[in-house]
Amino acid sequence: MIQDWAVFAASMLLAGLMLLLALGLRNCRQIIRGDWGDEDRNPFEQRKLPVWVTWLSLSVPQLDLELQRMKRDISRAGIYAPDAFDRLLAVRNGLVWCCLFSIPLVLILVPGPAFTVIAFGVVLAVVFYGVPGLFLNARGRVRSAGILNAIPEILDILSMCLSGGMTLEQSLPWIVEFSPNVSTDLTRELQLVVRQARVSSAGTAFQQLADRIDEVELRSLAATVQHTERLGTDMKRAIDNLSGSIRAGLRSEAEARANSLSVKLLFPIIFCISPPVFFILVIPPIVKLRDHFQQEFIPSDATRVLQQGNLPVKPATASSDAP
Repeated sequence: MIQDWAVFAASMLLAGLMLLLALGLRNCRQIIRGDWGDEDRNPFEQRKLPVWVTWLSLSVPQLDLELQRMKRDISRAGIYAPDAFDRLLAVRNGLVWCCLFSIPLVLILVPGPAFTVIAFGVVLAVVFYGVPGLFLNARGRVRSAGILNAIPEILDILSMCLSGGMTLEQSLPWIVEFSPNVSTDLTRELQLVVRQARVSSAGTAFQQLADRIDEVELRSLAATVQHTERLGTDMKRAIDNLSGSIRAGLRSEAEARANSLSVKLLFPIIFCISPPVFFILVIPPIVKLRDHFQQEFIPSDATRVLQQGNLPVKPATASSDAP
């Protein structure tokens, strides 16, 4: 009776953990996509998190370098909600604890090799611990690369507006209007730049853009804007020079990737194409040489016996001690 109640309790706890696991995966997906569930609420609005969410986000110890890297990846991925970092940590740590707490429950319900269950649970916990960070890093790199590729065209439009007699603050709305034709991610960033420029200055807004995306070219753009604002130099010429240097850097990076392509293709050629070619070109001559040497150096009777698959049996000799 006690054993039946233990199995029932373990089943209920395991079902609850599986439900929490599914909810955690759903919340992690919403956080990464920026879907906060309520269209009327501003995702940039500061909201107080529950105490258990804060505790869960701090339940797994981490290095400060890893936390800074995750904050940078969240910013580069375009997730700007103030509580996104704490919520993501809470969901990730919750998934890890669900996997670890499920191990003894599975051992109670499914009698079998304990090492397999423990190893599977630990591996699943490690996967849930590392996959959100890897996904955020990959999404941040792709998004920052798309923004960086669209920056030269935006700088050309800015140069045209400046040559027409507009100021930098007057040119920014025109850039935002054109930017959806180039990059939707850059449009969102430029909208933030326009709002921040109205509050403080264009140099500060571009500096915050460089801090969010964390690219050298955007830091150069922010430094150029701040330098021209402080010293009153010709901004059009500085923007043209910066656009040319960014294009040259992107061109050299593309050439470097093209030059490294031959080295990257070397390993698939060696391990995927060479073995079939080896078997097609080398094995048939080896088989023919074997048949040729068998016919030349082995007697015809022995060849016939080998082809038949049986050897002649020597007759038994009579013993001298036989009666």
